[in-house]
Amino acid sequence: MPMKLDKFTLAQTMAFLIAVDRESNLGKLLAFCLATNAKDNTPGAEILAIATNLMENPSNLPYWAQDLMGHDLQYTEAEWKALGKMNIKDTEAFMAKLWEELEVLNF
Repeated sequence: MPMKLDKFTLAQTMAFLIAVDRESNLGKLLAFCLATNAKDNTPGAEILAIATNLMENPSNLPYWAQDLMGHDLQYTEAEWKALGKMNIKDTEAFMAKLWEELEVLNF
């Protein structure tokens, strides 16, 4: 069953995206998500499960990103660029910073 979003949920999501600093780890992760093409062939419930998997297993970020990029069986230049901009050298440090950014986000 497709996920149904109402106008308020859309407004909340838009406010969240507007409030995120594009150069932050959170902003870079969101840009990566937007660059992927998994959404083209994947139902909303499955996309939610993919995103939830990262929240539950943040140390799997490199594997999660590769799986997401390959979800549509293609690796695009936009996906590689967005992944490169994340500049992940230490997954734990990247995700720790991302959680800090999320905690102080105001919108």
